[in-house]
Order: sequence, then C-alpha cells, then structure tokens
Amino acid sequence: MWRDFYSRFVGQFDAQRALRQAAEQNRLERFFTFPNFEESANRCGRELQASGLADVAIESFPADGTTSWYGWSSMKAWDVEEARLWMVAPRRELLCDWSVVPESLVMYSGPCDVEAEIVGWDGEENADLTGRIPFTRHRINDVYPQMRAKGARGILSDFLGTLPGVRDPFDLPDDVRWENSALRPAAGECWGFMLTPRKGEMLRGLLREGAVRVRAEINSRVYDGAFHSATGVIPGAEEPEKEILFVSHLYEPGANDNASGVGVGLELARSLNAAINLGVVPRPHRSIRFLFNWEGYGLYAWMHKHADRVPDLLGGLNIDEIGVDQAKGASVLHLFMPPASNPSCTGHLLAHLCEEILSPNIRWKAVADRAEIINDTITSDPNMDIPVPCLIQYPSHNYHSSADRLETLSAEVMECIGLVSATQLYFLADSGPEAARWLAQVVAGTNREQWHSAQLQLLSGCWPFDLSRTRQWFIEQANLSIASVERFELPASDVASTQEELQLAVTAWCEQIQVAFPTASPRNLPDAIHQRVNTMVLERTTKGTPKAWSIAHESPEDERKYRELLYQNNLDLLFHRILYWADGTRSLNEIIERLEFEMMYLASDTTISRTSSGFAIEENVSPELNVEAVLALVDRIVASGYLRVKQEHAGPS
Repeated sequence: MWRDFYSRFVGQFDAQRALRQAAEQNRLERFFTFPNFEESANRCGRELQASGLADVAIESFPADGTTSWYGWSSMKAWDVEEARLWMVAPRRELLCDWSVVPESLVMYSGPCDVEAEIVGWDGEENADLTGRIPFTRHRINDVYPQMRAKGARGILSDFLGTLPGVRDPFDLPDDVRWENSALRPAAGECWGFMLTPRKGEMLRGLLREGAVRVRAEINSRVYDGAFHSATGVIPGAEEPEKEILFVSHLYEPGANDNASGVGVGLELARSLNAAINLGVVPRPHRSIRFLFNWEGYGLYAWMHKHADRVPDLLGGLNIDEIGVDQAKGASVLHLFMPPASNPSCTGHLLAHLCEEILSPNIRWKAVADRAEIINDTITSDPNMDIPVPCLIQYPSHNYHSSADRLETLSAEVMECIGLVSATQLYFLADSGPEAARWLAQVVAGTNREQWHSAQLQLLSGCWPFDLSRTRQWFIEQANLSIASVERFELPASDVASTQEELQLAVTAWCEQIQVAFPTASPRNLPDAIHQRVNTMVLERTTKGTPKAWSIAHESPEDERKYRELLYQNNLDLLFHRILYWADGTRSLNEIIERLEFEMMYLASDTTISRTSSGFAIEENVSPELNVEAVLALVDRIVASGYLRVKQEHAGPS
C-alpha cells in the first residue's frame, strides 16, 4: 500500500540540504534567547514560503508568564548580553563564559553582580545558605523548592545526568548540561550556572581545603514578550480541509535536539511539495500541515488559537532529535507510540514502516508514550484526539549538553528518517478504503503480537494480571485501535467485523492458556479508600492536559512533598494518563486498573530517564500502584481545577 509512493519518492529527499537546514537552525538557536527564537521561526516561514507551501504563517503568542493554554502557562521572554562566573579565591579563574558556552548559563537567569562564598549543598534542610551560593550535584529542578524556601537567589550545579548504557557524567568531562526549565518560575529573580564535571570536582577539592569564593556577573532581562510558530500546508486534492500534521519543535540549542528535526522537516516540506507539483506522485486526498513551534507550549498555543481546526486534524507525526550518528550518540531510535487510552493506527503504521524501511541499518524500538518528556505528542490525548507518534533518538550520549554539535549529525540517518516520515505523512493523507483495510490488518497483526508477548511473560511467570483483567484489556485495546482506522476511510462494517474477529480471538487465546494466569486477588484497602476509588467518577475540565508542574502549591515545602508523592510512587510517569482515562464514565478504580497495565509497559524500558530528575526508571518496578497515593494525586488535580468529580456512579463494576 505504501511501496508505490516510496519507490517514486526515493531520490527526492536531499539529505545534504536537510543537513544545511539543521546547520542554519543551530547557528540561530545555539544562543537560546528570544530575539534569536523569533529569527528562527521567521527563517522557517521563509523556507516554507520558498518551497511553495500554501497558507504560510508566522504566528505570535504571548510570553508574559500568565497566559495559559490547557494548564500550560506561558513563560516570560528572556535575553542575555553577557554572563560570566569567576572563581576569585583561592585563585582567580574563569569558570563559565556565556559567549563561549551559552549552555553554561541556566535559562531564565536574572541579572546579577554577586560575589560570595560557595557551599556544597544537595537540598539539606538544616543547611545555612545565608550570604552563600549553594553548589549542588543535583539537577536544579530537584532542589529548586528548597532553594527558594531558604531565600537563595543563585545556584551552581555540575549535574550532567546519567543515561544508563548511554552516558556517565565523566564521559563528557568538559561539557555542561543545558538547563532550560528550572528557573522559569522565578521570572528573573534567580540565577544559575552549570559547571562541567571536571570543574565541579575541582571546586569540591578546593572546598575540602578551605573557603572558595566566586563572582557571578550576568547582564540579562526577563520581560513580557512573544514567541512564534511557523506553519504551512501542502493542500490536498479532494478533502483539503482534512489535515495530517507534522510537528517538530524549535528553540533548543542542540544540533541533534532539535536542529536536526527541523532540518528534516523543512526538507520534507520542500521535497514532498516538489514531488507532487512535478507529478512524481499524485496530490494526496488530504492536506499535510507542517508546524514548527515551541515544544509543547507552542503546540498547545496553536491548538488553542485554532480550536475550530482541531476536529479536522486526523493525526500525523512528530520528529525530535533524530539526526545523530548512532555510533557517536550511542543511541537507539525510539518510536513513542500513542497512549493506550488512544492506541491510534498512526503508531501501528509508523512501526510497520520503521521495520520495513529502517531495519537493519537504523536501530529502533517501539515503546510506550511518554508525553511528560516528549511534549509534542500531547495532542494524542483522546480528549484532543490528534494522535502523533514520535520518532526520537533519546536517550543519546550528548543529550541536553554542550556536546550536542553539528559534527555528531549524520546525513545518512537524516535521509532514512526523512523517507520514513514522508511515507507516513503521504499514506495518511492519501488513504482510501482499500489502503484503510490494509492498515486495519496491520493494526490487527500488532494486537496479536501483543498477546503473544503476554503469553511469553505468562509462561515465565512474569505476567501479573488475572484472566478476566487481561481479556478486558486486550479487547479494549483492539476495539480502540481498529476504530481509529475509520477516520482514514475504513468502512464502518469493516470496523465492526474486525473488532468482532479480534474479540473472539482474544477470548479463544485466553481460554487456551487459562491455567497459566495468576488468580485474582482483592486489594487490601481501608473501607473508606475502597469506597472512594470505586464511586469516584472523574471528568475533564479542559480540552488539553496540564503539566504535572501546573498543580498549585501552598508553599515550597508543599511543593517538595508533591514531588516526593510523584517520584516515590512513579506517578510522574502516570500523571497525564490519569487525565487521559478520565472520560466521565470510568471510576477511579477502573482508571487505576488501566494505569497498572501501562505501568508494566513503562517499566519494560528502563533506559529512558524520567521527567525532571534525569534518573532512570528503577528496574523490577511492580505495576501494582499505591492506591492511596493515586487518590492523593487525584485530589490535588481536582483542587487545581483540571478534573472534576461526578457522584452518580453506583459502585464498582
């Protein structure tokens, strides 16, 4: 179904042109200030215009710190003239210079001219930071609440982040982590510098011998401004109002993350449009929209502004940091699938194309969605229902560091990703009943593979769910995934017959191996908790899903406890999913039962770091959730106004 397009299109995508586009993006965004961001978006708009796309627009959104889109609050604008960190005692030495290594300055650092003693500090509550500058091994995000509670305005960190099997901090001894979110809430009241692991160890050695003083000089401003998105369309022939969405984010300083994704995206727009206009391939039935935006924030801002278009955006693709040479990046291309609450055929199609086009030359792996770290997949939320699977070489050796440079990119890898992306976009844009029937069979086959995988786990004693729950889960997944093909012209009769076929097959499979399933065991819960989770029915209050960090806190101490609630119970991984499943009909217990299946899949890939800490998901994580912790988190979400409780549910199902 896709091979005719692929054979015609091969040779149209120019990998060297994509690499040059990435180089231009990186030149602008390496110094990650808002004036540079504006020029970056404008440049994308000019390239889309030059490639002949229709409806090209550069759209502006407020960067004022108050405007919010579905709970994602706008950041302020930020600009820097110069920033340096000096050690002034026991000797004078330049530690950081923004003009040489821009990543050494924490984004949103406010202006300062401060000289003080530094003190080693990793969030200890009894530490006295008065008149001193804390120096931490941790990511600043993880000690920010304690830092603010103690009144500290500045901070130093040599955190780089361990990525299991990919990076140890001393693999990059002379590079720094790029930190873009920790000081955003401070709106210019705080500042920070990132040190290399080598300089961090040097400072700790000096601290063991005596006092160390530093001087921080920052000329910056945090202000009300704007950020921008660039978009353009390849019009469809029969249904131009229906659109397939391509998304790739701007505004990060790495060559891989994400100049490579933007470079491939701009070349996709050019080469696809040229191939259509030259008659190499027919014009597809539906339109293809290209959107380059601020990751997550810009996507939601655009969706909020164009809410009337959302029903006509059928799905698509997100690519992010895809261009690194896999040998240099020690990386694997991860395909983040749409969420289990919306298991769209767009993910199944992309997995099929990756296997057929990329293997064995590109290492790749399909994994569960992670919208909390892959923000441009947030529209896959069933409440918004624009399912966009993501291709990303994450984790990678140089991720979020000053080592993410152009020399690590591979034109060959970018071409491979470009061809897969073009095929995905064109297939979805051109699909009719025949292609949709083929796609439904691909989806059905993937569902059967999931049962087979579960059977292997059952036979090895690693499958934790009883027969009834397993059967219900796989039937629901089959029904949802097959139903998702209907928007690409699968006839309703085919939807119903394929769903029925899979339901019967699941039931037969369960009966064949029923003796292998563990026995169901009730949860040991206090009566009051049991009553609440079985009668509490949740519904959404916004079209989109807020960030976990959108939840209101009474104090820095309350924020610290909230982070503990998330991390100690793996709820940072499940925050979005709680809202995804809250459709106004399911009880919290029914949601938890689904979350436990998702937790099992999440725990199967421990190489992917979690949201903020940079630490990996622990090995051997049990999928069984702490129900009281989930309830505590839900209560916080309800109190913040992103969920409401319906009381008409009669009890457990």
